[in-house]
Amino acid sequence: MLYSLFNPDNYPDNDEYIDQLLDEQYERWSEEMQKYMDQRFAYSKESWLYREWLEERAKREFVREKAWKELMEAIKSGKIKPESLSAKKVVQTFAHEVLKGLEQEGYVEIRSTYDAQRGYSYGWLDFTNLGEDVIAKKILDEVLENLEFPSLEFGEDHEGQGNTPASKVSDFDELMHHYDLIDLYETLAEAGIRNSDDILNPAYLKARIPESRFSSSNVILIDSSNSMYGPKFKGAIMASLALKRLLEEYFREDKLYIVAYDDEPLLLKEGDILRLRPQGNTDIGCALDFARELLRNEEGNKNVFLITDGEPTCSYIESMSPEENAYRAAYLAGQEMVNINIVLLDQKPELRAIAENMARLNGRSTITYVNDPLHLKDFVIKTYARIKGLNLRRLKI
Repeated sequence: MLYSLFNPDNYPDNDEYIDQLLDEQYERWSEEMQKYMDQRFAYSKESWLYREWLEERAKREFVREKAWKELMEAIKSGKIKPESLSAKKVVQTFAHEVLKGLEQEGYVEIRSTYDAQRGYSYGWLDFTNLGEDVIAKKILDEVLENLEFPSLEFGEDHEGQGNTPASKVSDFDELMHHYDLIDLYETLAEAGIRNSDDILNPAYLKARIPESRFSSSNVILIDSSNSMYGPKFKGAIMASLALKRLLEEYFREDKLYIVAYDDEPLLLKEGDILRLRPQGNTDIGCALDFARELLRNEEGNKNVFLITDGEPTCSYIESMSPEENAYRAAYLAGQEMVNINIVLLDQKPELRAIAENMARLNGRSTITYVNDPLHLKDFVIKTYARIKGLNLRRLKI
């Protein structure tokens, strides 16, 4: 239910069981509620138009409450399985009950405010940290389930300092290894093979070399300007959550910073991602500078996923145009060995030309156009798998 609130289009909106349930409750309406309605709205008989509106509203509330109660009883008794229901239909039909339950369980926060100028209140919901975590897991599971994999294989292990137990044993070299790497059992075995009691002889010392994979530090730059409103923004959010979850589950040694940028960049904290709303202009140069600062003191591969649907429209450096500022930032990122994966959500020739110039100046860039923004999450996970040399099939086992 929680994921269907965030991404309702992913589910069918028809459900025969719920439709039948509602029809049955409407049939019972006249039998059970006519007396109640007469008592409740007797005071408004002088205004028949107002009475009819109130009656219709009360009727919908009655039908919904009764249908929800019967639905819960059917699920508890095993008459119907929850997975057989359309999550989208349930949320659309029983929005009040679903939201109330999710709020009680700590997945959402229902907020409201009063607009004094317009004279009415309006409300909205925010996902909590717990809700964001559940949705991120669902998105990653969906990616791994639906992806068609090319021939991705595990990358080679490299000798170095790391925490992964190693199977490789070599002669101890005091110039290359520290004494903590000496493997006592292998050293004793070597001394035994040579029939020697002198296990401290440097010629017999064996070292077990730890294996390490290249660590990776990453920044996702989400264009949060006005033009991103709609599926493009949702696609960028889903891609960020999927990669965040992938690292949390499988690559805890890697780092990920998620940054939203319009006129200014904003580093998003836990729970902030699903509360983000698109607004403002686009300063790509400022965003790249911010990402470069985040990665400056990090180790391993440094990667930026720059997601945008349009050319830069503003520059925080007054002496430079928005394009010049973006070119400068891309070049400086390349000088600091930062790889930029430029992801375009629009095919405009002007945007493509700017991206190509940025890639050329950076010297470590790729450019990709994603036709369907809701498939952006698949592209980001695939790209990261190639960066890590990972066979994603093994994550599905």
